[in-house]
Amino acid sequence: MTLKYKIIKFNTNEFGINIESIKNEMPFELLTWDLNDIKISQLKLLIDLYPEEKKIILQEAQHYLDDELAPTTIHSTIIQHLISRLPDEDKKTFYAYKPFRKRSMSRFVAEYINNRWIVNNIELPELASFTQRADHPFDLRKLIRKFPPMALATRHSPILKVLIRNFLEILCECESQKKPTKIEVTCHQMSLLIDGSIPSACNSPEGLHQDGSDYIVSALVIDKYNIEGGTSQLYCAERKAFIQSHTLSAGEGLFHIDKNSTIWHQVTPITLKEPSIKIGYRNILGFDFNLISSL
Repeated sequence: MTLKYKIIKFNTNEFGINIESIKNEMPFELLTWDLNDIKISQLKLLIDLYPEEKKIILQEAQHYLDDELAPTTIHSTIIQHLISRLPDEDKKTFYAYKPFRKRSMSRFVAEYINNRWIVNNIELPELASFTQRADHPFDLRKLIRKFPPMALATRHSPILKVLIRNFLEILCECESQKKPTKIEVTCHQMSLLIDGSIPSACNSPEGLHQDGSDYIVSALVIDKYNIEGGTSQLYCAERKAFIQSHTLSAGEGLFHIDKNSTIWHQVTPITLKEPSIKIGYRNILGFDFNLISSL
């Protein structure tokens, strides 16, 4: 593990954690489908097909994502109206989108007390709100998405908290002048799946981006099966200069600076390595770290 440009490629073995122990404590099979992805894909299609209506679509996008009717205005049913106007072929595309990843999330507050990090769970509602800072005015990631919390055993997993403490130590090394004392941590558990009906899928459908947190683990790969691709790519200097890429194996991950930095990231789509098997997946944990207070 090396610290350079506040980008660190790591292996959980360096933390004394075997990847199999993480897999045993954090099952991915019971995660629920992220249905937000369907509606965001539909909204993107409408924006592409009706660029002159882009601003109005964005005004009503949150209501569409929430399955709510907009407040009574002249534009209250604009999205439904635009859908009804779609030619048959575009309408077929609009309704053909399928979910391609399952996910859950949890939040923690970590405090540095008596020379060690104490990580405490924040109890989340049945559906927890999550949003990201927009990279541009038409970035749909600014919409509020809702995800179920991680399974109780997973979010209280001792191994998960050991992982977080190790990431906090890396963060403190990156921010040695600030000396952080309190940090909010959000953990995302995601399973990206493909089969015969979805031959490829991407965990960054928005393309090159920043997440909007002080530091992130853009991906810690827990398990993957019968896939090619899924290469993490990092760029610098306002997205113009390619820095490095890593096709992470199970147990490997990338920790790096994010918000207000020149580091941008994305991951390439995954495809089936052996199409005859007809199923493939890439299971990861992602983490967002936001500084609350420092010395």
